[in-house]
Amino acid sequence: MLRLILIALPVVLAAACSEEAPQRPMVEVVVDTVVAEPFQPKREYVGRLQARDDVAIQARVSGYVVSRDFREGEVVQQGDVLYTLDASEYDAALARAKAELASAQASQANAVRNYSRGQELLPRGAISESEMDDLTAKKLDADAQIESAWAQLKSAEVNLGYTRIIAPITGRIGRSVASVGDLVGPNTGTLTTLVSMDPIEALFTVSEAAYVAAMKGRMNKRAEVEALRDVEVTLELTTGMAYPEVGYIDYFANRVDEDTGTLEARAAIPNPDSLLVPGQYVKVILQDTNLLEGLFIPQMAVQADQQGNFVLVVDGNNTVQRRNVELDRRIDLKVQVLTGVEEGERVIVRGLQQVRPGMVVNVRPMPQTDTGG
Repeated sequence: MLRLILIALPVVLAAACSEEAPQRPMVEVVVDTVVAEPFQPKREYVGRLQARDDVAIQARVSGYVVSRDFREGEVVQQGDVLYTLDASEYDAALARAKAELASAQASQANAVRNYSRGQELLPRGAISESEMDDLTAKKLDADAQIESAWAQLKSAEVNLGYTRIIAPITGRIGRSVASVGDLVGPNTGTLTTLVSMDPIEALFTVSEAAYVAAMKGRMNKRAEVEALRDVEVTLELTTGMAYPEVGYIDYFANRVDEDTGTLEARAAIPNPDSLLVPGQYVKVILQDTNLLEGLFIPQMAVQADQQGNFVLVVDGNNTVQRRNVELDRRIDLKVQVLTGVEEGERVIVRGLQQVRPGMVVNVRPMPQTDTGG
């Protein structure tokens, strides 16, 4: 009996080995397509606001402050009176200048009359050449006195005008360091400050690479700054609120900072309601109004290892391939890819952990309503 069992056992084992082992089911993955889409380049920077005009208000003549004609912190208009100084001394100086001018005019009239008589008498020999020379000199001196009197009158008028300190620009005025009754003058220093509010300027720095990218394709069209007028500039405040007005770039520095590799840039931002104030930190957002075209893939398709960023592509035979990619900007749930894939190729977005390069997979397209696509 034992012998029969030993003989039958190899036959059973051979029969079992002859049956095919069951195969594992093929892995199913979800793929999305590399697409070429139009987009508007957008970049963000940290900036600080400053006034276009920042004026230190000072006294041009000495005098006691008679009145302060503004409220601190309010918006004043160009030409508004800010301070009034005691003008009595300058009124008197103007009156003296007018009197001296009248005296000079009388002296000139007399000198002109004598000169005219001399011209009539000289040909008849009634006066000598030296007497005529003396009359000519007196006339010329009288003419010079007139010029001097006019200059003194003008100076007196200017000094009198300086007793009313006028706002040179429209803007928001600061705190006053001078009060009524204070003696102020050219050596007093700044009485208050006045800053323009509309437009306001946002200063920020951009990398050399970003500047070159912004100027690409524009260098032969217009001057540098003019070429960037089609780049919209918007602001985001520190609270996260978007500022509603749209500005434009109006300045780039004339050299790259050797230490930081950046250029200083400036944008002019409309500020009609004076909501923005100098010194604020803001996020400066640059968006090109021109549409460009780029290749985009879902962000969820991108993986990274020591070699860098890569995606898994499914070829025409449903075989998985690895592609190293160079990425650029991210827009919503997609990322722009510069190199590594071509338009129309399929990248795996789900099932990434179950596959490896070289595997053959079942492919299911990304549903059109899926937010990841």
